[in-house]
Amino acid sequence: MTGPKNDHDCRRPPENGPVTTEQTPSPAPAVSEFTLHAWVDESIHTPRPNIQGMYVLASVVADPTGCDHARAALAELLPKGRARLHWRDESESLRRKVIATIATCDFVSLVVVGVEMQPSKQERARRKCLRRLLHEMENLGVSQVWLESRTTSLNRQDMWLVDRLRGERAIGTGLRVDMSRPLEESMLWVPDAIAGAVSAARKGGETEHRETLGSMVQEIDLAL
Repeated sequence: MTGPKNDHDCRRPPENGPVTTEQTPSPAPAVSEFTLHAWVDESIHTPRPNIQGMYVLASVVADPTGCDHARAALAELLPKGRARLHWRDESESLRRKVIATIATCDFVSLVVVGVEMQPSKQERARRKCLRRLLHEMENLGVSQVWLESRTTSLNRQDMWLVDRLRGERAIGTGLRVDMSRPLEESMLWVPDAIAGAVSAARKGGETEHRETLGSMVQEIDLAL
């Protein structure tokens, strides 16, 4: 891209005097900073006959300045009287619309799937999955991660892990981690749906939604 042309202010000198030209300095070109944010939600599945337990931690990564269209499109899908979308509460027809909407967006999704999760060790599974996911977020250049807020004590555990990872230099101080709620931030509806689609494909072979998302979603298996 070429910069702005110099703006010359040429004034006529007195008769028989020297010709002078005053040049106004060009303004410095604007520098645009590209940032990436990530929104994270989980889906927990205890073991059942022929189905292993799973802790699915899904993220969606996007330029935060370009998410308003997605928020508006998802809000249009809200059933009357509802304040948020939640995968487990939606009909199959609405799930198709939600996934189709997400698939049109300029998003990247990383999903860490902790496999062979034991019911009594869900928080341990979360810690392992979150450790891996934050590492991946930093490698992608994400500067802000929003975790769906849970209870006060569980949020405190998540932040303790973040502080520990920084102390171990497993992640840097440039990766900020905070909490948000889906009633306040509709971008959290996206990883909720992605986690649901990935879980359905892995549990019972219901692959339609996962196939619609295609290569937007990358899955990482993690032994627990």
